[in-house]
Amino acid sequence: MPTSSIGYWCSIAAHQYFARLQAKLAHLDLTHWFYVLLSIEEGNGLQSQQELADKLNLDKVAMTRAVDHLVEKGYVERCNCAGDRRKHLVKLTPKAKPALKAIRTAYEELNAEALKGLKKAERTLFLEQLNLLVNNLRPDGPPVPVTTKRVHA
Repeated sequence: MPTSSIGYWCSIAAHQYFARLQAKLAHLDLTHWFYVLLSIEEGNGLQSQQELADKLNLDKVAMTRAVDHLVEKGYVERCNCAGDRRKHLVKLTPKAKPALKAIRTAYEELNAEALKGLKKAERTLFLEQLNLLVNNLRPDGPPVPVTTKRVHA
């Protein structure tokens, strides 16, 4: 296995990871944006769409697509923000509660599968290093556009 392109191998790992995640969550009427839904939950209905985009390092277009999809499927709603007519808060609907439990469980199972063979300290170190890699490559400008297109290996 050539090691000359970290990006290539990260892309392959990501596509395999998300294909497995979609299989685990096939019973939901969502095919992606699972992590966005978890992040909306963390915001307790107090995050704007822009704050959520900043937190997830998503560009405005990708964030709008994600929220539009989640609204269309009935998992979230946009609400007006008191004091700022331009700002929309993103809140979960009751439909999201069982989906969130399934998503958290799927991530836990999949992470355990992906990190199988690594000791707890090695898992922690790997995740710290991965976070460092992402931060090292983060541009100083606006977020890089995100695509949901699949790369075929």
